[in-house]
Amino acid sequence: MNNEPRQNPYEVLGVEKDAEARAIKKAYFERVRQNPPETHPEEFRRLREAYELLSDPEARQAFDASAAQQADGPEAAKNATLQEAINLFEAGDKVGGRRLLTELLNEQPDLHDARILLGRHFLYEGDAKEALAEFDALLARAPDHWQGHLQRGWALLRLEQMKEAADAFWRAGKHGPSEVGPRVALADCLEAMGQVADSLKVLEEAQSLPGISRMDVLALKVRRIATMLEFGQDANAEKELERLDAELPENADPELRRWTGGQLSSAAAHLFSQQKSKGANQLLAFGRRFNPESATEVAYPTRVILDVDVLPPVTREWLHAEAERTDGWRAVMTWVMPAILTLAAAAGTAFLLGFIYFGISERDVSDWVWCAVFAAVFCGVTWALARRLLRVMASPYGRFNTIHPLHLIQVAIDRITVWPLVHLQDLQLVNRHVNGAYQFTAIEMRFNDKRMTLPVHGKEKAEALAQELIARRRRVLELLGRGMLDAESGVEHLPPELLARADKKGRVRAERARSPWPGVFAAAGVGVLLVAGAVWPQRQTAAAHAWTRVASQGDLASMLEYLRERPDPRFAPKLQARVDAELDKARAQLEARLDPGSAAAPSRAFFAHLLDAVSRNHSRRVTVQWEAPAGKRTSSREDPSELLVGAWQRTVDEALGRGVLVVDGGRGLPVDGPPLLSLHVKEGGPGGSPSQRVWSVKHEGLDVPVPPLELVADAADPRASEVLFRGWVDRWHLPGAGNRRPLLLTASTLVQEARP
Repeated sequence: MNNEPRQNPYEVLGVEKDAEARAIKKAYFERVRQNPPETHPEEFRRLREAYELLSDPEARQAFDASAAQQADGPEAAKNATLQEAINLFEAGDKVGGRRLLTELLNEQPDLHDARILLGRHFLYEGDAKEALAEFDALLARAPDHWQGHLQRGWALLRLEQMKEAADAFWRAGKHGPSEVGPRVALADCLEAMGQVADSLKVLEEAQSLPGISRMDVLALKVRRIATMLEFGQDANAEKELERLDAELPENADPELRRWTGGQLSSAAAHLFSQQKSKGANQLLAFGRRFNPESATEVAYPTRVILDVDVLPPVTREWLHAEAERTDGWRAVMTWVMPAILTLAAAAGTAFLLGFIYFGISERDVSDWVWCAVFAAVFCGVTWALARRLLRVMASPYGRFNTIHPLHLIQVAIDRITVWPLVHLQDLQLVNRHVNGAYQFTAIEMRFNDKRMTLPVHGKEKAEALAQELIARRRRVLELLGRGMLDAESGVEHLPPELLARADKKGRVRAERARSPWPGVFAAAGVGVLLVAGAVWPQRQTAAAHAWTRVASQGDLASMLEYLRERPDPRFAPKLQARVDAELDKARAQLEARLDPGSAAAPSRAFFAHLLDAVSRNHSRRVTVQWEAPAGKRTSSREDPSELLVGAWQRTVDEALGRGVLVVDGGRGLPVDGPPLLSLHVKEGGPGGSPSQRVWSVKHEGLDVPVPPLELVADAADPRASEVLFRGWVDRWHLPGAGNRRPLLLTASTLVQEARP
């Protein structure tokens, strides 16, 4: 309450004393447009106070009663006293106002207007018991006073005596048979008691009151529809809305249609306060048919993300001013993190491409496919981050959060996220700590079915922001309920109709907005092309490195593997010459060790064939495989496979020198290549007997000048394997032929050799 003397609200708005509610609202909006709050704040305040008083039927009735003092007659003094009490209450002198009314009632106990004014004052101050006492005193003198019963019901409602309040409201309707207020109050009370069906019935019956105006009927219908939506009767509400639309066609009184739209908005505000956003938006969307001129009485999506390019100039100017106020675009983290990420991605891409181009390892097709995939990913990510960095540097806003009169707004470079405050249903402050040290406060909010978290550094700052959000939501719902939201200062900074353009995903995109994906795919394609262009030079580099490595090692196995696996025409002739030189050394050693007069001299041709095959096939493997007799299980002790491999390795080493040929049992290393010569030894033969051991020896792979063999030894001889192998060596004239030293080096032969 202020200390200024109250002006006549009818004069402030320029309407007659008997003006209807729609005429009052029309006059209010016309004067607000002439005196906007930005340029005429005092005049706007006077207009709003006048409209608030006249839009409240009970407050208007009280004012009309007190204004009667201007008339001449015996009631003038009484009315003057009532007006003086009202002025004292508005000036903040509660004690003086109560004393004045108490003295007046002592003199005139039947002055019911004074007692109602005193009781309403107690209700306003929160003293429901004192208010109830005053209304009981009034009804003791005037049991049929419908306003007394109505006010008594409100007092009982404050005391949470629901049944008694419902009875009081019913009696008020009984004694005021044409009054709408008691019926609405009774419906609200029944609704609070959970008797929704009875509440809807009361509102429906109230529409048939004698002498009820059409506007009151429409208001009751809207109230009934809102109750249906609040309690999940959506289908019935939809039918009632269609009936309401049919009752007010487009050719009906435009002022009445606008007034009905305002009633729907008021009901929507109530539903928003009850966290029934779906029903509230349904009413706002339907009310748009009746009041299309309103800028704020529209359906509000839960969240909308808008591209900055779709914003009108007034919104951009406001955002720029907010960015200046909050230092949004000056915040270091606005551009530092995008810059760091972009540089890191660029460095990673450069390192990857350098590895692909200058790597010295050999790669097959699958390796190149993976290189192309990684290059595409790195190039695409780098392009996307670079694009984002350019957007950040070009943005005049940066990152910040601000509060619009209707919304919480998050600004992020070139897009904004709008959270309409009508959907704010829950808000909590959570202090975040790390190792016991306070870091920041998270404001966790729920907007209808979506949640969002706003980090704020500083507890006091977070609490102040939370209080501002709650107060702003309360004011939005209050203004929406009164139909005054259009006149709120700052609403024009973000036109609500812009939010209505959101698609199903809640996005409003610029008409010519370019999607980042074509650029990402193009950058990925460039990465693939760079990899394709690196195939030939990298292979040349890998081949040169392989040649350098083999040439530096100089061993026969590496040189043969290079000539066999990757005979690069640039280096193969040189390497073949080095291989032939190594083989010539082996030939010279063969000539030196197998002199013409020795028993092994005939095997020169055999080993010469092997050396020629090594030079030609670039492999140095000889395999010796022993096969047990069919159907006979042989123990590991009787299996001579390893002995044969070892004996043959010693034989070729003795003839050619170490490292020239490699002998294995059929499982060689890849570096040694495929077998040049395979020797098969099969235990048993067609002419053998149980008292004999027979080896059948065959060879395949090379056409060497040695015959197949069938060797026989006494099965009872513990040195049978040695005898059989010695027969093999003697028949093929291998090194060791004619020499009595053990060749297989079995345990029995070593023991026999050790005897004197």
